Amino acid sequence: MARRFFETGLLFLARSIAPRGIIFWTLFLAFSTLSAEPYIAMREGLKCAQCHVNKTGGGKRTPYGLIFSQNFLPMKSVSVEGQPALFDGRLNEFISTGANLRVTGVSLFEYASPAGDQVESSSSIQLTEADVYLQVDLVKDFLTLYLDEIVSPSALNRESFGMVTMEPLGAYVKAGRMLLPYGLRLLDDDAFVRDRTGYSFNRHDVGIEVGITPGPCLAVANVTNSRLTLLGSATYRRFTLGGSYGQSTEQGDDFTVGAFGGTTLRPFTFLGEVDLIREGEIDQIALLAEIDCLVRTGLNAKFTYEFFDRNRDVANSRDGQERFTIGVEPFLTQFLQAGLFYRINRFIPQGLSPNQDSLILQIHTFF
Repeated sequence: MARRFFETGLLFLARSIAPRGIIFWTLFLAFSTLSAEPYIAMREGLKCAQCHVNKTGGGKRTPYGLIFSQNFLPMKSVSVEGQPALFDGRLNEFISTGANLRVTGVSLFEYASPAGDQVESSSSIQLTEADVYLQVDLVKDFLTLYLDEIVSPSALNRESFGMVTMEPLGAYVKAGRMLLPYGLRLLDDDAFVRDRTGYSFNRHDVGIEVGITPGPCLAVANVTNSRLTLLGSATYRRFTLGGSYGQSTEQGDDFTVGAFGGTTLRPFTFLGEVDLIREGEIDQIALLAEIDCLVRTGLNAKFTYEFFDRNRDVANSRDGQERFTIGVEPFLTQFLQAGLFYRINRFIPQGLSPNQDSLILQIHTFF
């Protein structure tokens, strides 16, 4: 009942402001998105720009982000000749680099429908992320050239933009190819709130982005060849609250609107996002709720619940999909992270692959 009430309120808000995106921008001027590890940003009370060159999160880490990840995240720091092995990525005072490499193994379990149809179990290992980053500070603290290049499984430029940063209010303007900012910047592109809204690490385009970062706030407007995106957040020590709005510039009145946020009560961190997706005359809802527990330094336990309603005019028993994920994410060293998760999928009984449970193992090295 509570969820239905919230969805109805969100739908009313979205229908009221969809034709007038600028109104939504004004209302949410104080909010924005999180970093590529949202639970870490939430737990530490950090904004994206503190740990990432990209003001809206993801990609190359700032000097602060490198110091934090190498000194405060790992269970154990690898040492060389008695000194911690640290890496700052700087080639000289103007040029610096970074990289991410992630390998994922997935085992899908068999499922048989009541009608007797069956999908067999299977396993696969994939290179899901192999990115290199290059940052050139042409004029320090003012003009930056930034490149994010995917080198495998197929070469692709994800981001290549120039960015001018100005005071006061930490204002910035960037132009070029960039990720589209929206909601929680989750690493899991398959999450309903990322896959169904279309805003994931696979979504990038050429455009212009302007933003301001005064105090705990960040406010952004992004225009590309295909989308108009408006977002913002306020990040404080114990909580974050934000909202996003995106509208197609190609397909009539299609739009996406959502709210996200979270809080930390150590050792627990709670975060979530809910999005309304309008496609033609169909309204959809995507939802994520996550609980993280810092078991000890370098060891995070995670539980997530996801829900996707394909059509709000159809009963959830006929088209609703749920997903439960539980697992652990140890930062083994200052450059190596692992993840082990079990995922339970629930869909209508006659659906086959959407009902397959899975076991997921990830190895992630980064700097």
